[in-house]
Amino acid sequence: MRTKNNGSKAQKSRRGVTGNARSTGGVMSNAAVIDPKDPIPIDYNGNLFHATNGKGYVPFLNPKDNFAQLLTEAKLLSPTTLSCVSSKARYCAGNGWYIIDGDASKPDTEPTDLEEWAKRVNRKHQSLNDIIKLVFDNKFTHGNSFIEIVKGEVGGKRFVRVYVRSLLDCRLGEPDEDDICTTVLYSKQFRDNNWSFNVTKTTEIPIYSANSLDRPWWKDERGNYHTMIHIKNDVAGYEYYGMPSNVASLPQQILEYKASRYNLDNYENNLVIGGVITLKGTVTDAEAKKMGRDIIHTHSGDGKRGRWVILASEEGSIDSSDIKTFDKEKDGSYIQLDEHTERKIYISNQWNKLLIGGTEQKSIGQGNSAYIRSVFDIANNTVIMPEQQELITNFLNPLFKICDEWMGTKWSDQKVGIRPIQPVSFLGDIDVNAIITKDEGREIIGKQPVGGEEGKGFIKTSGGGQSATNTKGGAGV
Repeated sequence: MRTKNNGSKAQKSRRGVTGNARSTGGVMSNAAVIDPKDPIPIDYNGNLFHATNGKGYVPFLNPKDNFAQLLTEAKLLSPTTLSCVSSKARYCAGNGWYIIDGDASKPDTEPTDLEEWAKRVNRKHQSLNDIIKLVFDNKFTHGNSFIEIVKGEVGGKRFVRVYVRSLLDCRLGEPDEDDICTTVLYSKQFRDNNWSFNVTKTTEIPIYSANSLDRPWWKDERGNYHTMIHIKNDVAGYEYYGMPSNVASLPQQILEYKASRYNLDNYENNLVIGGVITLKGTVTDAEAKKMGRDIIHTHSGDGKRGRWVILASEEGSIDSSDIKTFDKEKDGSYIQLDEHTERKIYISNQWNKLLIGGTEQKSIGQGNSAYIRSVFDIANNTVIMPEQQELITNFLNPLFKICDEWMGTKWSDQKVGIRPIQPVSFLGDIDVNAIITKDEGREIIGKQPVGGEEGKGFIKTSGGGQSATNTKGGAGV
């Protein structure tokens, strides 16, 4: 059962927080760090942290509330994760939204007022298509996407604006008696994670409800009204927030970066020597320091791995010598580890490297366009189309309804879709001779047209044979 902390208890809980603390100011670190004993720190006790104004909020995974930053850093530092998230968002956003016309014989059209409004839906000069892509990107990164809708009036003209807010700046408000979160706390202070809140810089915005009487919009000092739409990737066992599908590969995402970082450090600061020849004798302190500097200068840096070291005394006498060889090879294979790590990241993202322009070393026939399309069909049916439909149902339809009620439009009467994109074209599978005429073909190869009815005939008929007008055989040109 969910419990609620009082103020003193919450303060005590905050003072006891330990772990990878970040500096204030919202600056990302250059390394994402996870606790190997608790990589996904889910705390099931449901305790709430409280801001100084007494408004409770639900942290994103107790108790540190820095998991959103960790997911962001892991994505930015893992090239495979960043490619998967960006590619999935691009495919899901497609070639943009459109109004589906009931008459298939007519081209897709958009009402002029809706088209003009969708070109710029906020003061950041973002279009509705930009918003759609950001919603997908945030959801695939954090498992949550917060969309703030603002309605107001300027000079007697009403407007509706749309903004995508990052989970880094948003937390769900304290659940009500039915254990349902009805508000979102928005503040840049959540990035600091220092448990010190300025009341004037924290805004509590109601989560959108179709019944405005159920959850009235928040009205700011300028008379504008605000509400928030929360889209999440539901995960059983964690009710309040969503989780990204790739969260299971979080250790692999961190490992992908650390393996590359290790190799980079190894190349820049390797100090790997092939062996050492020691001429034994008395050495002064000054000589020892000079030898150390010479070794570092000679053996660190690019192209200096595996050199031998000869140590000798200039002032002391040499009694004997000793030769020691070093094993420069290390157990394990970086390439094999990198391949396994990459494969698990793709699996957790429910994605395929072919869809981002990658290649696979597979059997014959698995690299052609037909195979890529079959891979895309799986992704389209299991990821892209379900995500698009969820966004239309939970975001676009409510948005157009809000516009209708506030601005007097009729956009919600239209059926909305998202134009798909294909990873490969079908041009390679088209028989060109079946779709161009003889004269067109002769023009391509620089010959004079045949002219007349014969020149207007297709080079190849639909049955696969030559055109009936071609009685001389050949290519028909």
